[in-house]
Amino acid sequence: AWGRVRDYRQYQISQMSNVDVYFESRLSAQEILAFGFQNIAVATGSTWRRDGVARAHVVPMPVDPAMPVYTPDDLMGGNIPTGTVVLFDDDHYYMGGVLAELMARQGAKVTLVTPSAYVSDWTRNTLEQGAIHRRLAELGVEIVLNRAVTRIVAGGVATACAYTGSQRDFAADAVVLVTSRQQDDGVWCELKARRDQWADSGIRSIKIIGDAEAPGPIAWATYAGHRFARELDEADIGDALPFRREVTALAAD
Repeated sequence: AWGRVRDYRQYQISQMSNVDVYFESRLSAQEILAFGFQNIAVATGSTWRRDGVARAHVVPMPVDPAMPVYTPDDLMGGNIPTGTVVLFDDDHYYMGGVLAELMARQGAKVTLVTPSAYVSDWTRNTLEQGAIHRRLAELGVEIVLNRAVTRIVAGGVATACAYTGSQRDFAADAVVLVTSRQQDDGVWCELKARRDQWADSGIRSIKIIGDAEAPGPIAWATYAGHRFARELDEADIGDALPFRREVTALAAD
């Protein structure tokens, strides 16, 4: 369903005669400098981590190289595990539930493990959480709440209770980690290191936006692009709010 956010904007942009779009056209920092663009937004996105770092783990968890480990990027690219699969959801948005459903519908025996008390916890804000849990249960997905995967071993995973730390192992042929994302900011870092060449290349400004700056939900990426366009000709205000907040209060007079 979230694909409509992309599809709508892609269609609207395709109707604009003053916008040129080049798909599958990666640019290096040197190529960007050579083009002579005046203002540049670096929106190179992010990739899902394979080491388990997110909320439950602030450092990489132990992972046995003998166990096949997948991320949402793999599944969205068509590389979908089969057999008995453990999905560890420490992202808590919609992605974990979506991928568990995808694998279950393709015949995998799926166990979804999450430290949260709810599957896809964040979707309680959009009133989807109950429907997601019900659908996964109907598809035969084993839902394990309040547990975190502590290490990935050959033949399965080890987990611990989020409250007591009690251990429990789950057998698996493959593991899917839906944890956190890491920004792909290599081009931005190289451009920033060559800031002294911007003026000679005709560049007025370069700004990193969206997931490349800080991975977040799709709504945040949409907002980042909109904000970049609005503030393009304005002075950089840093972290200050780009709007004035109006506080409504009751008055005696």
